[in-house]
Amino acid sequence: MAHPELSNGYTKIANELLEAIFRYIPNPTWIRIALATIRITYGWHTKEKESNASSYAKLLHLSEEYIKSSLNEMEQAKIINIKWKTHQKFTISINKNYDKWTVRQ
Repeated sequence: MAHPELSNGYTKIANELLEAIFRYIPNPTWIRIALATIRITYGWHTKEKESNASSYAKLLHLSEEYIKSSLNEMEQAKIINIKWKTHQKFTISINKNYDKWTVRQ
């Protein structure tokens, strides 16, 4: 039985950014990746986090190749910022300036 409690942890996010995510991001997978990025960053009180496609694939139950493709597309759309450390590892953050996102209608 699920029993979520704030005492077990929570992610603080500005309502404006959360609304921009579900208002402007057209792809459901991108929304999931954006929320996962916020979870691994803001959920740990940091703006960016070192990660890899394998971790996202495991968290979201998607293939690594699909994650890599989606991350690249989201970076091109300026939704996320990625700094590649190696072919596998990167530092990721959400671009909270949604006015810069190129997916806006």
